[in-house]
Amino acid sequence: MAILVKRSLVGVLGLFMLLASFSIQPGVSEAAGKVDEIIAEAKKHMGTPYQWGGTTPGGFDCSGFIQYTFKKAGEELPRTAAEQYGVGKSVSKSDLRKGDLVFFSHGSGIQHNGIYIGNGQFIHSSTSKGVIISQLDDPYYWGDRYVGAKRVIANEDKAQEAVKSQELEPLPEGEYHDVEDDYWAYNSISELADQKIMSGYGDSTFKPSTSITRAEAAAYLTNALDLSHDGSSKDFHDVNGDTEHVEAIQAVNEAGIITGDKDDNFMPEDPLTRQHMAVIFYRAFELNGVTYDKEFIDVSEDHPYAKHIHALAGSGITTGNSNNEFEPRRETTRAHFAVFLERALER
Repeated sequence: MAILVKRSLVGVLGLFMLLASFSIQPGVSEAAGKVDEIIAEAKKHMGTPYQWGGTTPGGFDCSGFIQYTFKKAGEELPRTAAEQYGVGKSVSKSDLRKGDLVFFSHGSGIQHNGIYIGNGQFIHSSTSKGVIISQLDDPYYWGDRYVGAKRVIANEDKAQEAVKSQELEPLPEGEYHDVEDDYWAYNSISELADQKIMSGYGDSTFKPSTSITRAEAAAYLTNALDLSHDGSSKDFHDVNGDTEHVEAIQAVNEAGIITGDKDDNFMPEDPLTRQHMAVIFYRAFELNGVTYDKEFIDVSEDHPYAKHIHALAGSGITTGNSNNEFEPRRETTRAHFAVFLERALER
């Protein structure tokens, strides 16, 4: 009898565990586990020396280190940092999660990358110290060279989304939980909110560090310049009647301010880079002929957008960073866009 009872309990327990396994969201714990696996593997190689072209534990370059650690977890990535920047989903700095790839530039183009490990830190193979952990916002180096981030692990951990989705108290229009009066871009954000040019989100946040999309830029410029569309806009393959800000997209296109690519795509959800922002402002605020008597160390004379960037600086809309860099390929944040737009409107 005791044996039968014991077997029954084992059977019930097994059935309970089986049912419990089906209650777990598919892909969630798997993705979280994969990210942990990647970070654990990366940390095993702390101190491994830097080696140009290195892809093994005998010596890594930056992208070789990332390719190796991700492959250990069953994730295939391209070889170079520039190629790795071309995969995955773009994510803003404020939305970084463990396992995201972070990218940097010392001039033009993507020249370095690492793996975000949380708490503002990333692990990477540096040329001077090999595999180390650094601060993403290091004001003396990495902070000014940050370009953007990509998420390459699918089915990201939903638990982190739940933490970020806590209900916030509604605030009066134009006030935001994440933009206090001592925030560096507070005046510009508040001024544009008062003029109904830029707005925040339904939870009374502005998300100042989030990258602005091309569609959002179209909407804010349409508001700022009081544009309207007359039906002459060309058709974009990736824009239809359900696309957010579709009328603004048509308006800026008709005004010749933001156009699509050679294949007639507008790319509405793509982050707006600083160099493309310069081109857009050059057109929108008629900066043709404006010169700049200085130079940015990362914008050469033969840079394809040199005249646009120099005109932006010459007009006082931008000044570059403390290292005299413009960071042309860096994604434009909502806060920076607000500052640039307010300055442009005050010219």
